[in-house]
Amino acid sequence: MIDIDFSVFTFLYVSSGMAVILGLWFYYDRRDVSLYERIRVRHTFHCIQCGTLYSERGAREVSRCPHCGFENAKLKF
Repeated sequence: MIDIDFSVFTFLYVSSGMAVILGLWFYYDRRDVSLYERIRVRHTFHCIQCGTLYSERGAREVSRCPHCGFENAKLKF
């Protein structure tokens, strides 16, 4: 049997638990960023044909106007 001091055992037990929690926190943070980035990002478009301002979610460069159907590029500021 391995003879380990109680303080060393307690330190290893607590530090391994903290490492698991930190690893799960990092994993779920990265996963949420990658999953919700497309939903969070909104781009504004201005229709050249009918003059409507509208926004779309996702990383799009071109979008169809909801009123007239004309394809417009996103606004650049």
